[in-house]
Amino acid sequence: MSKILIRFDDVAPGMAWSKFIPLKEHLESLGIRSILGVVPDCQDQKLNVEEIKPDFFNLIRTYRDYGDIIAQHGTHHNYVTQDSGILGINNFSEFAGLAFEEQKLTLKKGKEILLAEEVWQPYFMAPAHSFDTNTLKALRDLDFHALTDGYGFYPYIKENIVLVPQLTSFYLPIGLGIQTICIHINALSDSGIQSISNFVRKNQKKFISFKEAIEINTGSSIIPTSLRILSKHILRAKRKRFSDK
Repeated sequence: MSKILIRFDDVAPGMAWSKFIPLKEHLESLGIRSILGVVPDCQDQKLNVEEIKPDFFNLIRTYRDYGDIIAQHGTHHNYVTQDSGILGINNFSEFAGLAFEEQKLTLKKGKEILLAEEVWQPYFMAPAHSFDTNTLKALRDLDFHALTDGYGFYPYIKENIVLVPQLTSFYLPIGLGIQTICIHINALSDSGIQSISNFVRKNQKKFISFKEAIEINTGSSIIPTSLRILSKHILRAKRKRFSDK
């Protein structure tokens, strides 16, 4: 049976709280822990869609205490390059394409903010799914252990960082591995939220925590490696076909 993780991107003071809080409460009522991609110092005005929460980090501490994973979602959530990074998903990035020391400095600034707010954990979520080898090396130097992103259906290690794959915003019924559902709450319609709520309720027993996912070790098994290569080629082909239309 496949296992499922759920992650929220773009967790920031001005996000769509009117959508997020009811969905989050529903997940908690089912005992499900989420991965929260928290932007330490949000400078991306597009993420401000509702009134800014002055007690933002108090809320994040509450979610941390509940058992959610706090993943550092970049630092400022500003896109400063046109580099798609290792995954080749989006042609813009806060990190990919920059020198190692510049990336490390920016990441350190974000980490220090989260540390001061007592919510830092050694997990990372790249804005726009865009990161490169220098990003991974900088993360390792800063004592990050894992990242929520990557192709395939099983965790794997790159530059001494565990990558837990995230492929789509919906569940693929293939019956094996781990899948991470990616939620951009600001863009969700009411019907979309209801659809996620229904899915989670029906599949409650399949959900695991990010920490549990990291501990899954597939060694050098050919199946996880083959699935990673296959999913990479299929998704890249689909994205190219879509972008050519």
